[in-house]
Amino acid sequence: MVNAELLRDLDRAQAFYAELTTHNYPITQLIAGAMEAGTMRKADPSYAASQLLGLVKTFFFWPVYLLGERQDTSGIMEDCVNMFLSHYAADKEAAQ
Repeated sequence: MVNAELLRDLDRAQAFYAELTTHNYPITQLIAGAMEAGTMRKADPSYAASQLLGLVKTFFFWPVYLLGERQDTSGIMEDCVNMFLSHYAADKEAAQ
């Protein structure tokens, strides 16, 4: 019902999305800390968290939410995290 209302009312959808972007998720703080510590390359932690959450939601949230079915997800979380970490890997050569 919420999705239908957001599709119907652009102003409400924009307000909803603006509210979502103000949330400081723990994963964002974790990523920011890793970037500050030098274990991940520096970037926008909120953007990076959105990328990681997008990967994860594609396999764990949306199929259940939209289709009502759980899929075989063995190994998927590890793949998502590995893909994310390979993109944000700290540049070892620059650090030396």
